[in-house]
Amino acid sequence: MDKSRELYHEEIKALRDFKGKIDTHAIYKEDLDDFSDQYEELVAQAKVITRVSDRLQKKLDTANIQIREQNEEIKEKNIELEKTIQQLVQARVGRRASTIMFTVAILLFISEEYYLESMISNIVSVWYFDLAIKGGLAVILKFLESGLESYFLNREKKKIIKQEKSNELQTAIG
Repeated sequence: MDKSRELYHEEIKALRDFKGKIDTHAIYKEDLDDFSDQYEELVAQAKVITRVSDRLQKKLDTANIQIREQNEEIKEKNIELEKTIQQLVQARVGRRASTIMFTVAILLFISEEYYLESMISNIVSVWYFDLAIKGGLAVILKFLESGLESYFLNREKKKIIKQEKSNELQTAIG
């Protein structure tokens, strides 16, 4: 920084000296040659500085383009990751709901087989009535499974939202 101030200081001084000579009408060919040489040197320096600046600007532009492309790629990957996480959460929740409902179904079918079948066969003499009850239980259990899956999914979403808020708060604090 000191060199650039010094350089400009010398050039400004040379310009003032030249203007002073013009005012006093004491300009000689030698003064014009010196001033011309100094001006050529300044133009050459300006060209060099401009070329360097242009190269640096091109590098900066290229870096900015790369950053934008990488940001877009990161955004796409984040969207893809969020979709994958949602699918994994849905699969885990679905598996949990299915396991619970399968256990309930087994218990209901065994209970129906041991306790209700004899009562039903004494009251109703239709042999397929027992199958109809089991089919009805299966349909009801399927609806209950969907409801249970929705419940677990909502609970999981609340956990994720709570965790994101906690992470945002920690980021804001830290």
